Amino acid sequence: MIESKDNIDMRVLKTTTCKTLSGKSTLTYQIGCTPDSVIHLRITKNSGGGFFSNEWVKYEDIQAVLKERSKNSPIMSHFISPLLQGKSSNTSGFIMSILSHLKLVGPLPKKKRLHELLDPKPFLDQMEKLTASDVKPKGTTRKAPVKKRATTKKKATSRTNKTTSS
Repeated sequence: MIESKDNIDMRVLKTTTCKTLSGKSTLTYQIGCTPDSVIHLRITKNSGGGFFSNEWVKYEDIQAVLKERSKNSPIMSHFISPLLQGKSSNTSGFIMSILSHLKLVGPLPKKKRLHELLDPKPFLDQMEKLTASDVKPKGTTRKAPVKKRATTKKKATSRTNKTTSS
């Protein structure tokens, strides 16, 4: 089910970075949850400059799509595309990078872009702790700007030579 990113009341649980599958750039992504503790993922930055959609995607929808594939078939990033509203074809590959970073999928030996599902229990346990916490995660709030001390500038005084006429 696709939800509009503008209509979701989301609490950011974690903001972190990972490398893309190619290793050429670094992604910044967030894990968030709705008031009813539904986990979502989204990409917020890409150091490589490639386009992406910053929409929130439900973790359970991602898992459902990846589990629907034929048994014994590897996971490919394009399986995630139907969940996305955005027009960038990079987004599904970037989400696969996030899933790999979270150890929810793992690369198949000698297969650069093919993955297999891994046990989600460690991730889900961590999310349960984060959703239960009222503490705001590091990196999700802005600090108030530090006020600069007022400094007194010395006025530049110019000396003028006064000549007296006789």
